[in-house]
Amino acid sequence: IMPTTKWNEVAKACSGDSRWEACSTLTVGERKQALAEYQTKRGNELRNQERQERMRAKDAFVELLGEIVPSLPGFNQISSRFSDVRDALSKHDRFYAMEDEESRESLFLEFCEELRKHEERRRRNRKRQAKEDFYSFLKGHEDNGSLTFASTWSSFFASLDDKAASDTRLQLSPHMSDSDRELYFSDYVIELQMAEDEKRRRIRDARRRAEKAQREKYRNDLRQLAIDGTIIPSSRWRNVEETVVTLSSYEPVKEQGREVPREMFEDFVEEWDSLYRRDRSFLSRLVYPPSNKALVITKDMPYESFTKALLDQAAYSADVYSDTRQILNHHDPVSSARIYFKELTDKAKESGETVSRRLSRRRSTVESSEDEGEIIEDGEIDEAGNLTNETRQQDTEAQEPKLEGQNQPG
Repeated sequence: IMPTTKWNEVAKACSGDSRWEACSTLTVGERKQALAEYQTKRGNELRNQERQERMRAKDAFVELLGEIVPSLPGFNQISSRFSDVRDALSKHDRFYAMEDEESRESLFLEFCEELRKHEERRRRNRKRQAKEDFYSFLKGHEDNGSLTFASTWSSFFASLDDKAASDTRLQLSPHMSDSDRELYFSDYVIELQMAEDEKRRRIRDARRRAEKAQREKYRNDLRQLAIDGTIIPSSRWRNVEETVVTLSSYEPVKEQGREVPREMFEDFVEEWDSLYRRDRSFLSRLVYPPSNKALVITKDMPYESFTKALLDQAAYSADVYSDTRQILNHHDPVSSARIYFKELTDKAKESGETVSRRLSRRRSTVESSEDEGEIIEDGEIDEAGNLTNETRQQDTEAQEPKLEGQNQPG
């Protein structure tokens, strides 16, 4: 019973079999269902057998191609045709395992293509191995110093001794031509150049970072001198050079350039002086307002009182008050308000000393005039020997700090 046999044919063929009668308990429909299941299973088995037979026949034919074709005279996997090898193959039983000629020729073409790919892979592998061996040869000469990024092929080849020149890794072969050697050599030298450039770049970066750190240390030392009062915004290099050269950060910066320390100092004080002049102009308008009474600055005045007086003067405007607090709180390197305060107290002290000297000279003049009977002009000394009101007024004015106007640069 085949998978395609009809039910009527099955019933006719099996009706005389005793086993058919034993199935009387099954209905006709159940028998037909059992037949369909059997035929489906049997059909699958037959198809699998046919497929396996075709695979065995194909494998046998491909095996035959591998044994016979490559050894045939004049065979070429690119140009040879199936008709060129058919007679040699037809002498074997495995040739006839493939039933149709078209399948045989198709398998032959696939075999030639795979053979060509295999040969190409083998050729590339040999070429790659020759290149690796040549690079290994160059690496050895790089290690001993005879090959550098500045070498050329002609100079390198001329420098080789007889032993090195006869090294198999250097010899020409079907897998490495003379042009290949020169190309590989150029690529290798380019890699050396790139490595050298990268090395130099890292050295430059490291030096640049070190120099930046040295300059930053020098600037921090200058800030500390400013905080200590050794440097002020109007300082000049010639006046502080002897102090600056003693800094531990001076010599490393000087190694970057002879004039670098001086130039950095001048940039530092120039930037600081520019900031101070701007802040001083602002603060002077608070100390000497156009419409209000000027602040009285004495030589013994505490700094805290000065800042409080400035904030009181600036209270008329929220923006002015905010700008004043910003100046008072800015300490890089020193608050402009503190520098201005010292300037005012120093001038107040100088004014007091000037008044004292003037008073001392006037008393000496009075005593000398009395002894010699000289006439005292009006407005200098009264009959009792006291300073006149005019002179006292002048002395009082002398005690007040004489500072530049608000529009004059600080």
